[in-house]
Amino acid sequence: MDDVLDLAEVVVDPSCVMQVPDDYAFAHGVLPLSMVDGDMIVAMANPSDVMTIAEMRRELGVPVLARAVDPKALGTLLAKIYGGIRAMKSEGQLDGAVQVVDSLLRAAFLRHASDVHFDPDADGVRVRFRVDGELADVMRIPQALQPSVVSRLKVMAELKLDERRAPQDGAFSWRVPEAFASGTTHLDVRLATLPGHYGEKVTLRLLETDSGRFTVDALGMLENDRRTFLDVLESPHGLVLLTGPTGSGKTTTLYAAIQHLLALRPLNIVTVENPVEYEIPGIFQAEVDAADKVNFTKALRSILRHDPDVIMIGEIRDFESLDTAVKAALTGHLVLSTLHTNDAVNAVTRLSNMGLERHLVSATLRLSVAQRLVRSLCSRCRVPRAATESDALRLGRNDLVGAEIYDRRGCVFCAGRGLRGRIGLFELFRPNVDIQSAIADGAGEHEIRKLNRSAGGRTLLDDGIEKCLAGLTTVEEVGRVAFCG
Repeated sequence: MDDVLDLAEVVVDPSCVMQVPDDYAFAHGVLPLSMVDGDMIVAMANPSDVMTIAEMRRELGVPVLARAVDPKALGTLLAKIYGGIRAMKSEGQLDGAVQVVDSLLRAAFLRHASDVHFDPDADGVRVRFRVDGELADVMRIPQALQPSVVSRLKVMAELKLDERRAPQDGAFSWRVPEAFASGTTHLDVRLATLPGHYGEKVTLRLLETDSGRFTVDALGMLENDRRTFLDVLESPHGLVLLTGPTGSGKTTTLYAAIQHLLALRPLNIVTVENPVEYEIPGIFQAEVDAADKVNFTKALRSILRHDPDVIMIGEIRDFESLDTAVKAALTGHLVLSTLHTNDAVNAVTRLSNMGLERHLVSATLRLSVAQRLVRSLCSRCRVPRAATESDALRLGRNDLVGAEIYDRRGCVFCAGRGLRGRIGLFELFRPNVDIQSAIADGAGEHEIRKLNRSAGGRTLLDDGIEKCLAGLTTVEEVGRVAFCG
């Protein structure tokens, strides 16, 4: 018999789980895990039960590969996935829409999805999860259930049920079943609807309320970058900017920085956010709205009267917020914020274009961090190989030909994807005295880049190449995100 599979290390693919009814899974002690190399990997308490394996092969229409698992661990996992549904069934509380929504929220949480998409078409509703930045089909909801599923979601978010011709936005908190025992008790869910030809599209954004997972160590910085980042964070004042496009992980890095500062010493940390994405105990978080009485500018001006040590601004979006942030940085406050730029050095130009005088950029900017997210290789099934000329060309480094890099493969521990989670690529720009003088004198980006390079500055691509060579990600992933204009 095969070695016993450790279910705690396995990634479960919801699209496979949903092919087996809960009653059958409990009755036969089975759980489909993922598709690997054309086989459905199925966890079984009794993998020698050939009749059940044959029956599943017929019903699923694919080859079934049974893996032995600890019966107790299997029971716990089955309870996590199906338990709430069975409880509602026994209490007579369950209808089709409730079951579908509850199943999908459980599956999304289990798979660490960031978004759930309900896309209506002529045949029903296609449901997709975004996991590690990648969309994947999960299931299809029959056309007959479409209206009731949309209504169920609207009820949860307290939206108007009879409004189907205009977009709506709402939110709700979903209680995570105790059986999951992951430290997270609730998911904050933001919901948006959009009318379309075949009905309303619904998109859910899932935000775990457990802020304890935000740590600098988990960001994926290499040791030199990590030391630089922490050194600047421990400065008493100045401006620290996280730059990059939407979805590059800037907010996560900001929260990790705040968690680090909280652990150092007692501090009065105040944030201005629109909206507050994660609640962090020990700090004051102000939620603002441009259409409300409290906007970014008013909140920032008020914050300076509350004796803050550290100010975090969700985004510097105009000159007024920039001017207030710079004044705070000049008067003894550490200011953390985000900015949309292509790379770290480009922050200088962006601040200047927003109206900030060059000598103020030079005086306040302590660190600019550009970042992108790349998918991580599964460490259990990655395959080493020698880099080809094509790989070297893609990364712009001819000297890489023959170097050991890694490809994705796929196994039960990564749900057959060859990838598991994401890590950041980072480019840190910390102006030294010479660079500060050049900025104040109006030097262009090209000259600043040369000075930064001479001082040992690295680019996003440099960081990506190091992580390729370390087996953390692939050439394709780095090539996809690390070339900036």
